Amino acid sequence: MSGFSDFFKRHFRADGAEVECADGDNGAFSAKKLFVIVALWMALWTIWPSLCIGNVSIDIAENVAWGQNFAWGYDKNPYFGAWLSYAVFRLLPISVAEYFFYFMSQLSAMTGLIAVYWLARDIFKREFPAFLLVPLAFLIPFFGHSACEFNDDVLCMSLYGLTALFFYRGVRRNTPGMWIAAGLCAGLALMTKYLSGVLLLPLGMLLILTREGRACWKKPWIYLGGAVCLLLVIPNVIWLFQHDFVAVQYALRRAELDEPSAGILTRLRLFFDVWGDFLSRLILPVLALLIFRRGAPAVRSGFDRAVVWATLTPTVLSSLFALVTGGRVMVSWTTPYYVFVTLWMVMLYRPLPERRNIRIFIGFMALATVIMILIFGYEFAYRRPYLRRHYGYNTYPGRRVADHLTAEWRPATPPPAPTSSPTARTAATCAITRRIIRWRFSITTCG
Repeated sequence: MSGFSDFFKRHFRADGAEVECADGDNGAFSAKKLFVIVALWMALWTIWPSLCIGNVSIDIAENVAWGQNFAWGYDKNPYFGAWLSYAVFRLLPISVAEYFFYFMSQLSAMTGLIAVYWLARDIFKREFPAFLLVPLAFLIPFFGHSACEFNDDVLCMSLYGLTALFFYRGVRRNTPGMWIAAGLCAGLALMTKYLSGVLLLPLGMLLILTREGRACWKKPWIYLGGAVCLLLVIPNVIWLFQHDFVAVQYALRRAELDEPSAGILTRLRLFFDVWGDFLSRLILPVLALLIFRRGAPAVRSGFDRAVVWATLTPTVLSSLFALVTGGRVMVSWTTPYYVFVTLWMVMLYRPLPERRNIRIFIGFMALATVIMILIFGYEFAYRRPYLRRHYGYNTYPGRRVADHLTAEWRPATPPPAPTSSPTARTAATCAITRRIIRWRFSITTCG
């Protein structure tokens, strides 16, 4: 028993002297080396899904179908995701665009993660903890196999990370460039998903509740950033009034708020479901983090700690939403929340960069990556090729039947082929046939 107690003290209660000794070689954790690792990870999860998945994602098809009709909002979400998806689709050759969206998914996830890496360097003032949070995040599904679908939730991963980074630097430096960038990213995040307000709310509160935040109001730059954000948001607000808040109504339906009020037990279950889904995806990164010994506190600024804890607020607010309203919080909606997870994990645990433990960590990462590759290949290339069982939002039947269907449909129906079906159904129809994508979604929606 005493042996276990000694191990516990050595592993989890290191003192400040050991921190200095262990953290002496910062050159091993440079940004250049990190970018190489990130590039390899992006290549893996761009190429492997391209080889394994036999269908265009319905969310991609839906956004492209919407984006071809310029508007300041759409049935489900604001405009930015649809505009960006359609722009990528039009700028690239058709044979490439289908696969390029896998790259776009990884680009968004890694952009958000790199933004948090730079935020961590500003906060921790040391390279190793900022470096470590990136490979730790690789163990979360939404940075690997679950980020192969370029939808609005995945797009928000980059915008959340960039918004937090520029907000922090805006407060610390109080320069026009930082505040304009913060306003731009915040506005684009809101115009990708309204749910982005759960991040902007706690960040905005820091501008009121902290001494550093209140100091920003004395210069004009924060107002300039706010004006940029409003410039992006106001057209969508006008559009919402003109279209009976259709996107908000959609969100309320998906949250099942249009159903009879839930009882207290149901609300408690929904509350714990949010936290259960969230924490269950952190098992692997927590196990990997425990490989390292724990060091002394590294973040002494109260504002810095407040910024890190503010990034956990979206999960807190989502769980409270479920508890108070009895509404459902879908797991996919929480996708961008995970971009900050390893930031506060590293701040709390304060790992030490000891060579032996780093080697063990590399072995753990290698084993986990191989297992993820095998599971992904089994699921998408063998178990559910072309038809993603248990995922009703994906389309059927796949490329071979799509080619046959297109060959029958195209001669009989000259473009354009109007339809009165709902937008989502039309987008699904577009995704069914590979050749319809080549027609640049000539199907138009009339209702």
